[in-house]
Amino acid sequence: MKQIRLFIVAACLLALASPAFAESPIHLNNRLRLGYDDNVYQAGEATASDGSVVTHDETDSFRIIEEIEALVNLNLQRTYLGLRYRPSFIWYSDRENDDTDFLHDVDLNFVQKITPALALSISDTLRASQLPELQDENYVVRANDDNYYNSALATLSYNVLPETRLDLSGRYILLRYTEDANENDNYYSAVGGLTLRQQLASRTTLMGDLRYQTVVYDEAEEAFNRDANSVFAGLGVEQTFNPKLLGSLRAGVEQRMYDNEAADDNTQPYGELSMTFLPSPATRLTGAASYSIYESDVATYLSQNRTYLSLSFAHDFTTKLNFYLSGAYSLNQYEADYALETGAVDADEKSFLLSARLAYRINRINWLEVGYQFIKLDSDLVNRESYDRNRFDIGWKIQLF
Repeated sequence: MKQIRLFIVAACLLALASPAFAESPIHLNNRLRLGYDDNVYQAGEATASDGSVVTHDETDSFRIIEEIEALVNLNLQRTYLGLRYRPSFIWYSDRENDDTDFLHDVDLNFVQKITPALALSISDTLRASQLPELQDENYVVRANDDNYYNSALATLSYNVLPETRLDLSGRYILLRYTEDANENDNYYSAVGGLTLRQQLASRTTLMGDLRYQTVVYDEAEEAFNRDANSVFAGLGVEQTFNPKLLGSLRAGVEQRMYDNEAADDNTQPYGELSMTFLPSPATRLTGAASYSIYESDVATYLSQNRTYLSLSFAHDFTTKLNFYLSGAYSLNQYEADYALETGAVDADEKSFLLSARLAYRINRINWLEVGYQFIKLDSDLVNRESYDRNRFDIGWKIQLF
């Protein structure tokens, strides 16, 4: 509680300086929320290795969330820098042994136009978590341990002709857990590739993709060797149907080759579809779907086949009242042919996440917010907990400067 009071005092002191920073590209927001969580340990039912079902009782708790949000939005003639850093301190009234969490979210976007035909873009995402969550960016179930995840992407774009562009990209992904018991799930991944984009008309762009990826579980025991290399090849199209409807489609084939000699190469189609509909200036509807081979977060399977669906809706009822609703569903399929244990069976894991938030702007710098989140995980995997979780919160947001 002392840490929460320090956060609040600091926020109030910074608020006094807000008029002096009204035109600054740097902004600082503070959110203070009171919430309720009906299942803080994500308890439910799990299937044991002997086939029996183990049930755990749910524990509910009130919680206080203190969150600082630092934003940088610098837009120069040839340079753009966007930065968002959001540390969050959470206190639980009824979570024994560990009643606090301290989380970190960082998002960075940088674009530099080097010449009229050449540009460099860099983006980075960092998430530091203290309990397993269905992560907002890709809804992956993490092991029950503190962890951090980082994904960095750099793209060099060159306009060969006014209608033709070549993108050369590289991505580096890192996942680390703090406990030695989960070191078999620590990995890094490096991806390199190129995309050729050809604009056929003012509203249509065709794309050709070629990528190579390596995944290394650098701290895993030999019995849990899941290292692999993958090759991707595909085509895509981006279409502006009208000023209110935009869409993109990518599809191709991936071949994943495992270092484990007992496993055959895994060849699967992959696809990504996204649509954005803007029926009015106050309303935005976005949908996405994808299917691909994905890194397994279960140490006894080499990989998973993942289907992912998402839908979000944003609407401004008035200039002061805003509503946001989003949902996501994922189906993670684990195949016995790519299991490291003898006698393993095919298993599915389904997750669903629903979030809603209503915000009312009191004045230029103050908002009231109400939020709700529902999470459901249904797993066939041995010793993986299936559970439901509801979280509610109400809070106050202030733009400090």
